[in-house]
Amino acid sequence: MTATLSTTTASPALSLAARVAALLPARAGSPWTVEPYAAWWTARYPAARLVQGRRALVLAARTWDTEIGWQLPGREPTRPDLRLETMAPARVAREVLRLVLPVVDDEAAAALEDVSRARLELLYEIGNAMRAQGAATYERGGLLRNTSTVTWSSSGLRYSATLHGSNPACDVQLEGPLRAVERAVAHFLPEAARGRPTVPAGIRGRLERRMAQVLARHGHVEQLEQKGLAFGAGPGPYGHVAPALDPAARAHDITPASVDIHGVGVDFLVSLAPQLAR
Repeated sequence: MTATLSTTTASPALSLAARVAALLPARAGSPWTVEPYAAWWTARYPAARLVQGRRALVLAARTWDTEIGWQLPGREPTRPDLRLETMAPARVAREVLRLVLPVVDDEAAAALEDVSRARLELLYEIGNAMRAQGAATYERGGLLRNTSTVTWSSSGLRYSATLHGSNPACDVQLEGPLRAVERAVAHFLPEAARGRPTVPAGIRGRLERRMAQVLARHGHVEQLEQKGLAFGAGPGPYGHVAPALDPAARAHDITPASVDIHGVGVDFLVSLAPQLAR
């Protein structure tokens, strides 16, 4: 995750962009580089451009927030695609990984000629990141046609990440003890809100009620007709919690639990390797 700053000019936007770029994973060994840029949507505030291959981000650092637009060949943002009420590099990088880069990759996927090769290359990026943390990985064809999966285990949890066709966003499954699943799933969600979470009334099942307490800190959660839980109503990853094997049993820390998360960008998953494969 090494960033290269191509100028010595230290504007606020360049400084922020360099620190953000350092937190974004390399792709195929290529880091993000940073250069001065003039954002089309603002002449008042300084901007910078982060570049990695065909992908690029335009970052404008304003007095109180950060605006981000994304670029591909033939696509120039005329307005910000994301506005964040923060200038903290770690928070900006996390939301870029969660919300922006998956959209960029999805748009770029339309121009792919060899979908199967591209899918395997992305799968290798995930597996390589997990192996770098010491996890043993297993890569195989998915259960459905035109799918590929990489699996690994860490801290009592079993993970699998599956890519479908040309879709560059992963489906991630977590299985293991309830307490470990609770900790792991939080890494994929928005930052926890301050204060006491508002849990929907009428959640049935002891495991479901306990998971709802965790998920409600990070956003929307509701119970499905099948008695599991659905979470994540806004942009970014979303998913569901499988119903408890025994609905009447107590929900202990070691109770088996399973969560499926959808819409996880490859860069985001790679960035989480230190938390998911240690």
